[in-house]
Amino acid sequence: MTERKAVHADLKALSQAFSVLTSDIEETMGGLAVCAFEPGDVILKEGEAGTSAYVALKGKFSVRKSQWLVLSKEVAQLGPGDLFGEIGFILPTTRSATIVALEKCEAARIVLDDLKKLLDRHPELRARIEEMARRRLYSLSAASQA
Repeated sequence: MTERKAVHADLKALSQAFSVLTSDIEETMGGLAVCAFEPGDVILKEGEAGTSAYVALKGKFSVRKSQWLVLSKEVAQLGPGDLFGEIGFILPTTRSATIVALEKCEAARIVLDDLKKLLDRHPELRARIEEMARRRLYSLSAASQA
């Protein structure tokens, strides 16, 4: 993984993903960085504590759920504009899935304190993300039982 400072195009992509003004992203996300990943890189690991969330900017990511001790299966794929890692913000829990880069990818890493600042400004966005997190938890639970 390599990391770089976010540029205006990254802020604009986040603005579109969250449906908020670019200026709100600039004002609330001082800890924002863009991470580049190679195929096979693990971005988040199931069971670990969460300290950040990500928005996919380029490429495809695999969402993997543990099956048994060492096996996992893909339960979803994510692409540009998709948010992941948000469940740790909404609920005090460990990561619920592993996220792996399927190809060369970029994702904006958002420190959870910065996400909180943005959601405090936009209660409607908080409600959308909380609902998305609940649906994802349900889907992950159902996928692991299938």
